[in-house]
Amino acid sequence: MQPDPFDEFFRHAPPTWGLEPIREAWCALGPRYDVNQWRLPLPPWVHRSYDYGGAQAWDMLRHDLALANDRQPFCIYLHVPFCSRKCGFCDSYSFKLGAHIPERIAGYVERLCYELQLWSAQGSLSRRPVSTVHLGGGTPTYLGEAALAQVIACCKACFATSPATEWALESTVEALTPGMIETMHALGFRRLHLGVQSLQDEVRTIIGRRRPAAEALERIAATLARGWIVSVDLVCGLPAQTLTGFVGDIEALIAAGVNGFSLYELLIYPQNRRWAERWGLTRRDHLTNYFTFMAGAQTLSAHGYTKNLFNHWADARDENIYFTFPTRQEDLLAVGTIADGVFGDFHYRHPPYTPYLKAACGGLPGLEGGLRRTAFESWLQPLRTRVLSGHFDARQVPALLDEWQAHGLITCDAGGAHLTNSGSWFAGNMVHELTELLRPVFAGQVYSG
Repeated sequence: MQPDPFDEFFRHAPPTWGLEPIREAWCALGPRYDVNQWRLPLPPWVHRSYDYGGAQAWDMLRHDLALANDRQPFCIYLHVPFCSRKCGFCDSYSFKLGAHIPERIAGYVERLCYELQLWSAQGSLSRRPVSTVHLGGGTPTYLGEAALAQVIACCKACFATSPATEWALESTVEALTPGMIETMHALGFRRLHLGVQSLQDEVRTIIGRRRPAAEALERIAATLARGWIVSVDLVCGLPAQTLTGFVGDIEALIAAGVNGFSLYELLIYPQNRRWAERWGLTRRDHLTNYFTFMAGAQTLSAHGYTKNLFNHWADARDENIYFTFPTRQEDLLAVGTIADGVFGDFHYRHPPYTPYLKAACGGLPGLEGGLRRTAFESWLQPLRTRVLSGHFDARQVPALLDEWQAHGLITCDAGGAHLTNSGSWFAGNMVHELTELLRPVFAGQVYSG
């Protein structure tokens, strides 16, 4: 008789973990929800081609921004693709610069500032409140202290940031030097999202993290001591990772005072496929990663962390402002290579690095293309956003409510429906099911109307 995969996987887990809820959640999935067939929730430009090329998209955006509400808050995202090295596991759009590093950094910062100035001249955008400025990558701190200060000064000159604006930045332990922390604090940064991935030093070596776990905890302590909000990425499915190690990482980070946790399964894309093949990950069974994810999520829930996004557990301080902008119906100004933003119902995206540098000139921000949400996509958008936030009105999905509850993806109470930890794993599947279920409903309403 084949061993039970649950018992086999958790055979060394201490009884104090209370594993029965995880077993019940897994059993409730049944064949309907296969953990190997989970989906990411993706923007519309992934599912269909652009409606407009770069120059046309810019014309559409300029028209929309001229008519936009000058009191509506928005957030800003700046993408920096550079890293000191390309970690093998990384699926992000990032790369190591070769020769002429100072010149290439200066050139990229010049393009960012050029684009920021273009956007600030559109409609009332320069006067609208800015809820957050978030720098991602890549490793934004790789720019260095002077270049980072230049970008922030440009943002402040171009847009109506205020003391209420949250300045946030993603970094690695290696790039977060004491001098960089000092510079960031002086510039107004008060939120750090740190790509920890793992605190198991063997795992960190395999994935390309140069600094030991102890140093990661030191950097976290240094930023928390300044009153910052600190959140971390943790990845399940890494080579040499153990269940007790993953849960132990979470417990150590909780003890350190970390405010938020984003839990991911390792994603395999062309940029990290060769590395994944070397470690035998391309033919993996996702069940072990699901069990690891569930154990981590249960640990966070037990310590009082709650979801403000389907894969982000936060304490009361961590509002996760950038990633939750759709729940506030805010626009997103995204600037830099491959950055994708949205104003109203119009989504746009930038091209890769080299085409971006060439295209962001002559009065153009260097867009690759854009599309406008269809009438159905706009009708569905509020519900889609609420589901991905982890909390929504149960009355909006009567046809799926019983099924989702029966399979353990949601719980319901007087406050509405709430994603369970299994629901967090299957959030993309749930959005897909909503889309397919409600498409003919919308078509019928339009036809009868």
